[in-house]
Amino acid sequence: MPADSAAVLPSPARPTGRSRPNIHDHPVYRALPSDAQQRLIAEGVELDLSGDAQTPLDRDHLWFILSGVLGVFPAASDVCVAPIVSGSVYGWDHALGSSGSGADVRPLLDVRLFRVPAAAVREALGYDWLSRFIALQAVQRLTFLEQEAACNASHRVSERLAKWLLRLHHGGNGASLRLTQAQLAAMLGVQRTSINAAASNLQTMGAVRFSRGKASILDADSLSDFSCRCGAPPATDHIGEPKLRSGVA
Repeated sequence: MPADSAAVLPSPARPTGRSRPNIHDHPVYRALPSDAQQRLIAEGVELDLSGDAQTPLDRDHLWFILSGVLGVFPAASDVCVAPIVSGSVYGWDHALGSSGSGADVRPLLDVRLFRVPAAAVREALGYDWLSRFIALQAVQRLTFLEQEAACNASHRVSERLAKWLLRLHHGGNGASLRLTQAQLAAMLGVQRTSINAAASNLQTMGAVRFSRGKASILDADSLSDFSCRCGAPPATDHIGEPKLRSGVA
């Protein structure tokens, strides 16, 4: 997720049965050396936040997203500029003592998180390694934001809505999308009437069903065909994918 201090690796396998995801399922955590893992477990805590939580995540911690999707919002805005999906980590900048871009990060869907104090992460991984890692992310984040700006200026609302519904569907590992059309309009920065028309088109083609503040994805392939597909990273270009075992200072 090409968002402020967010690193994205391939999403973890969907948990079997009804077991809840935990930090041991997270791909970034699994890639860390055992001593760093032990430090994070000793210092961290798991917590759940509802999709309607309005308080932004603080900048004193590193946040592992175990399930659900977070959104990045410019301060005092309801326009979402980027998603941060399960299997990602938000807050690498915080581990260096930086407050990041100043954007607010809060849930788009119900999320389960693992929170670790930023200072503990810095001590476990080392300042030099973190500096190199964040520098590698910077160009990728800028590229993503350039693509989003071009998309917003050139593609129809229905294509952009399809793209965002897919992002939330896949980013949340198929979790229910409990979002009203008013919320979707605010996220995309368009009028409610435009979202109503776009949602009607997607529903007519059988890709999505909207009902009582919930969007159900019925045909992800059709939704993908209809979407603009902007900002979708190629399979070999996961944002912030580090060689963690060999690169930790």
